[in-house]
Amino acid sequence: MWHLPTFRAIAATTPEGTVVLAARPSSRAAEVLAVEPTIAGVVYARHFTGSLKGVKEVLDFWRICRAVKPRAVWILEKIGRPAQAAWLAGVPDRRGFGLGHSSQEQWLRGPFLPKAMRPEHRLAKLAAFEALHGLKVDSREPGLLLDPKAVAAVKARFGDRPGPWLVLGVGASEPARTWPAERFAAVSTALADLFPTVFWLGGPGDAARAAPVIEAQPPGRDVAVFDLPLDQGAALIALSAGFLGNDSGPLNVAASVGRPAVGLMGTSPVPAYSRWLSRLDGGEGRIADISVYQAVAAVRTRFTDEAWANRDIAAA
Repeated sequence: MWHLPTFRAIAATTPEGTVVLAARPSSRAAEVLAVEPTIAGVVYARHFTGSLKGVKEVLDFWRICRAVKPRAVWILEKIGRPAQAAWLAGVPDRRGFGLGHSSQEQWLRGPFLPKAMRPEHRLAKLAAFEALHGLKVDSREPGLLLDPKAVAAVKARFGDRPGPWLVLGVGASEPARTWPAERFAAVSTALADLFPTVFWLGGPGDAARAAPVIEAQPPGRDVAVFDLPLDQGAALIALSAGFLGNDSGPLNVAASVGRPAVGLMGTSPVPAYSRWLSRLDGGEGRIADISVYQAVAAVRTRFTDEAWANRDIAAA
């Protein structure tokens, strides 16, 4: 989501107005960006393990370059293996962050970000990289486009649920970014006067942790949605009144589809890059330090100040 403005700016420099995105399979970028007009296609760079990990990743990206035959490769990261692979594949224009990493810079053309920027957040690096390479980015708002078919599927499944809806993003990539499920339940209960329907959104791996807590809630309001494809998860968030959740992908999706989002921050807090995003920070990088009272107050205040309501979006 953070990179969408950069993708579009790079695409604007091409005759076709599009780029091909290479990403890890875990990003599921082909689902999320299925209707993004500047993304002509998504190819997945596989993740390898073991003693030959580096060699395999170079060969895999070399294979991608030989198949796609790009005029240019832009590496929005510090890693050197795609840079080496692009050089081996004969890609004429190769650019990347640099940041003083010779393992990348020796295979690319500049200009590069300085080594002093290594500790900066990714968003600061992206902005500096765009300026260095003359990319025009007017806003950091991702403005994710939704697949009308995904919107239709969500409406068909949940359209009879009373609104306004609140989405709780209960999943996260690591424990340090995961607020306890019991606290989400307490928030849902405390906000019962505002939200007649509360969706618990996460991945299949979150279901075992959260399901017993949801089942203990009064029946009717709390709805578990751990089975949605990413495009339908984005549509659910976009149709809802607001979002409260962990520092994770769905939080960034909420900001990207223009929904009021309150983020529960643990380690490496995300900057408030979007006007839709506000943050609660435990203070010492501990998400568990955020209280139920703080979360409820943050949602209640924004609900009142911004007149949260469900949003209707045209379906297919």
